[in-house]
Amino acid sequence: MKKVLLTCLMLFVALSVFAGGNSEAAPAAGGAAAPAQTYNWKMVSCWAPQYHLGDQDHEFIVRLTQLAGSTVKIDYFVENALVGPKEVLDAVKDDVAQIGSDYPGYWAGKDTVFNLLSSWPMWMDAYDYINWIYYDPSFAGRMNDEVGKPGSIGEGMKIYHKAYEKFGIHGIPFGPITIESGPRGTKPIKSLEDYKGVKIRMSGSAQGQILKKLGAAQVGIQSSEVYQAMQTGVIDVAESCTPYLDWGLGYNEISKYSSHPGWHQPGSMCCLLFNKAKFDALPDQLKAAIEICAQATAMQTLAMEDRTSGIYTNKFRDEVGVKSYQLPEADLKRLSEMSREIMYDFASKNPLFAECAYSMASYMHEYQYWRQLNSVYGHGYADLQLPDLAKLKSFIK
Repeated sequence: MKKVLLTCLMLFVALSVFAGGNSEAAPAAGGAAAPAQTYNWKMVSCWAPQYHLGDQDHEFIVRLTQLAGSTVKIDYFVENALVGPKEVLDAVKDDVAQIGSDYPGYWAGKDTVFNLLSSWPMWMDAYDYINWIYYDPSFAGRMNDEVGKPGSIGEGMKIYHKAYEKFGIHGIPFGPITIESGPRGTKPIKSLEDYKGVKIRMSGSAQGQILKKLGAAQVGIQSSEVYQAMQTGVIDVAESCTPYLDWGLGYNEISKYSSHPGWHQPGSMCCLLFNKAKFDALPDQLKAAIEICAQATAMQTLAMEDRTSGIYTNKFRDEVGVKSYQLPEADLKRLSEMSREIMYDFASKNPLFAECAYSMASYMHEYQYWRQLNSVYGHGYADLQLPDLAKLKSFIK
């Protein structure tokens, strides 16, 4: 009996989501309902099959297919199967594909704000991104009346939308990544002094500026190329992502040492991309289903990234014998100060970057005392040297 009731409930939800949202499903002549429109979409990804960030793509596809049923059919293309990873945004804008899965930092050459929307050194962790994206504190105390209405999303979500809309894209955050592994490789990094002369694969322009100050050489290659580059001596160490993803890329076969914490990316966010004009034209219920599935995927991805970090860190230690080092506290404070100064520089040159940095920093200031009181539980770096809000605000025009 319970199974029958559950089946009926699921059918009711699916019909409620999709029955009224498509203008082509209106009753036809004679009272018969016209067939619902179907959507055959291509989805292009930045990720190679062995790179487990593709897990979040599949999670989203499964969830949306469960909700939409036969309304939506998605053909999935991994890195380079249809377009290269740096071509994903343009492919969606030009309707070569209808959905993209990205890392926003790939578009930093188009607008520096994407550096912040992907990750920033010594800055927000994955939980901070979730807090900033999904919750608007002005709705505290009146959520029962206001939940689901326009504006009840966080300021972060609005900035993601604003940044991507400049390029004809509707961007939806859906892939939070917890603190990444520090550099792994053939040379031990026990302190910032050990970065001198090291050839390192590390993404990000702000990260690159810090590496330059430390005397390291940033090498720009795809994660899928790290294995061969390490074997041939093109690089000495590399970062790609969390321990689980590093293992999938074969780091377990080429690493002797690792350095922590992953100051370069304490937290990251990946996004779904839709052609904005076409997304806006979708039935409201389908748009809502996409956004709900993105949120559900974010929760699943957060749990996957965090839980597997413990599992695979143990594997690196116990099965491979990787020796891990932690940077001294004085080094972390130095990195925090460098990160802050680079943020000011970027903000002074780009008002949208400044707007985003100011919004993030406002949240970080608001949260810092609570973080310090509870720092024993390790939610973000409690002694971060936060940027001056007035200075950041002065760059917003």
